[in-house]
Amino acid sequence: DFEYRYGYRFDKYNLIATRAFLGVAFPFVNLNVIPFEKRYYTGGANGIRGWQVRTLGPGSYTEGKTDPNQSADIKIEGNIEYRFKLFWKLESAIFLDAGNIWAINTNDNRAGAVFDFNRFYDEIAVGSGLGLRLVTNYFILRADVGVKLRDPSSPSGERWIPGNRSFNYSDLNLNIAIGYPF
Repeated sequence: DFEYRYGYRFDKYNLIATRAFLGVAFPFVNLNVIPFEKRYYTGGANGIRGWQVRTLGPGSYTEGKTDPNQSADIKIEGNIEYRFKLFWKLESAIFLDAGNIWAINTNDNRAGAVFDFNRFYDEIAVGSGLGLRLVTNYFILRADVGVKLRDPSSPSGERWIPGNRSFNYSDLNLNIAIGYPF
């Protein structure tokens, strides 16, 4: 895993926080797959917030997503967030998240799930949104509303939602969490 975080504070009320993550997991010689608890996933309160946790990916895979448990061997993710104080103990944020997960094993039977250097950039998901934070001396209670902007499971050429179709309720995701996302 490689993770890089950087925050630039304009003043005590305004901050831009960024994060980049790259992870690759290889199975040991005697295994064909990574153990489930070591596999990567994305979406949810600390990932790409336009998707529910474990519902994004891998790659452009679309079939059989009734079980929200998508995981894989490679994860690429980037986040940028502008955090600002509103009043009292309330803060807000505007964010943009991008990334996805992919499988390494070419025997993976999920169509579009295997990482391919020639097409992975076309399978990057993009989400954006707004957040509200209650900052106390003991914890930070956070609510983020994320919206899908680019869905890699849509047909090629129609992956950007703005300009291809109108937004619907399923494109929104509410995340409630404790602490900052990164």
